[in-house]
Amino acid sequence: MAQSKVMLTNGTLPSTRLDRLCAAHPFNQQLDIVFPASDELEKALASLKPTYCKRRCTLSEFLDFASNSPSGNITALPSTSECVDTWCIDPTGILTLCVSKSLYEQLGLIGKGLPFKGCPEQYVIRIPVKQETESVPVRAKQKEALKLWDELRENGPGKWEVIYSRADVQSGTSEPHEVVTVQPQIYHSTDILIPVPTLAPLPQESTEDWDERISDLFEWVGMACLGAQRLKANDRVNPYVAVYEIPAPSFVGDVTRITWAAFLHPTFVKDALYTVTSYLASATDNHAFIAMTRHGCCTSPVGAIPLSLAPDASFDTARCPPLRVPEINMEDTGCFILGPGQNGNFVLAESIGQWDARWG
Repeated sequence: MAQSKVMLTNGTLPSTRLDRLCAAHPFNQQLDIVFPASDELEKALASLKPTYCKRRCTLSEFLDFASNSPSGNITALPSTSECVDTWCIDPTGILTLCVSKSLYEQLGLIGKGLPFKGCPEQYVIRIPVKQETESVPVRAKQKEALKLWDELRENGPGKWEVIYSRADVQSGTSEPHEVVTVQPQIYHSTDILIPVPTLAPLPQESTEDWDERISDLFEWVGMACLGAQRLKANDRVNPYVAVYEIPAPSFVGDVTRITWAAFLHPTFVKDALYTVTSYLASATDNHAFIAMTRHGCCTSPVGAIPLSLAPDASFDTARCPPLRVPEINMEDTGCFILGPGQNGNFVLAESIGQWDARWG
């Protein structure tokens, strides 16, 4: 069974750490927000409808398109679930290829082998999107290699279905793409046992006890995201079959879950976070809390982008993104639980797979 790595962080709002978390993760495939029912918050979140673009083309064609984009800053990856021989373009303007040993040898470009044990032998190749950043001979070699890859795919998968986002995209233009509007899915659950979370460590509470208490709270959030029957106040499951206890203290109420499942740009995740924190800043109910869970695109060879130390969460282009193995069942999630008040507490849990070098 694949192992995962988990990191817990806590703090108070407002927090630049949460803004930086949004900026550092450009490839998101789902966002879940769970909260005790509130018509006001539900209406505000339901109005958020992000967009992205789709087009079918070769990788050579898409690189030409991206390199000539007036605004630049394109974020893109294939929509397929291919994990071997795949690629992405991150917001720093780098095309990252992750390919098998056989394709790596055919392409003839210089790359770096993934250092993980127990996974297929794969290589990462990084190519700047903007052609003026490379010499003419190097760029020509890169284009020839991508053309070869396109030709190899002609008798197999064929052209790529690419999903991407950029700042200046508009519907109705002459570009051969489809603009997709992501509609939120809203779920209501009634008569749910809802915990009253205390997110900050209690006086005299050990680190181990706090970790255990917060882990129980994240378990509740995960079950709420699944719509688990076990959270029902009238649940009467046979205790010999399964036992689950709601974190105490708790109360009976209604829960709302809103899900956006598609290619989600970091600016949308940041907008959702701003909507949530604005609501909590004026909340008078001490029981109010909100949980947001970000799911990364696991088939992307890039998971996180290094950020500079500047407060504006700008990218640190001097450092390459951490290496990782694209894998359909890999973990790449970030879940934060936020409490009420302008200076409310929050807890963040991040989870990544064993073949991800983000934390060393």
